[in-house]
Amino acid sequence: MSEKNSTPEDSSDKQPTPKPEPDKPVSDNPFHPDNLDKLRLDQNFGEMAEVKPAITNVAVRKPNRHEFVRVRPGSEWRFETGCFVDKESREVYVVSAPLRPTMPGDVTSTCLVLTITRNSPIPIIWPLTIPDTERPNRWHESAIEASRLAEADWLRCVADMSAGQYVPYVAAANLPEPEWPDDLTMADYLELAFKDRFIKDTDHPVLRRLRGEI
Repeated sequence: MSEKNSTPEDSSDKQPTPKPEPDKPVSDNPFHPDNLDKLRLDQNFGEMAEVKPAITNVAVRKPNRHEFVRVRPGSEWRFETGCFVDKESREVYVVSAPLRPTMPGDVTSTCLVLTITRNSPIPIIWPLTIPDTERPNRWHESAIEASRLAEADWLRCVADMSAGQYVPYVAAANLPEPEWPDDLTMADYLELAFKDRFIKDTDHPVLRRLRGEI
């Protein structure tokens, strides 16, 4: 029985099976050509960028001397009420009308104005003491005047001790107009600012402390 021997010509007809090329390692360089697609601007980026801060708390304070501020114009953004200022914590409290007569000398007629600074998109409430017509006070009067100017111009409100009043310094540059949140009313701002700072009964901790009970 004869064996069929393979010849060199027979072996040359068989093509070797190509070996799969190993996957190329992806470079860690974000600017490598293989990674550039990850850096491309998405077509709906404009919609994604239009986010708003969630306003859950509003500070009640006067602007510091280095802050440029604007006051939102319109009587609907000013609210006059009676306030108590804690001299130790500097916290401002709204006092309910029935309790005001029981706190002589401690409740101040106050104008609360919606204000925004150049440092933050979150508005603050600027408490302004309403001047007493029988006892003029330049500090109170000049602060009210500065808040009126701030309705149209960015300014800093600086205390001038020698003059005994606040002096407004208007920004030299033509700064852009403030962007006021459009989904809140003054009532909303007041609730956010005074939800934990409303004196409505005689058992409030502030009144108990004033009476020496705690």
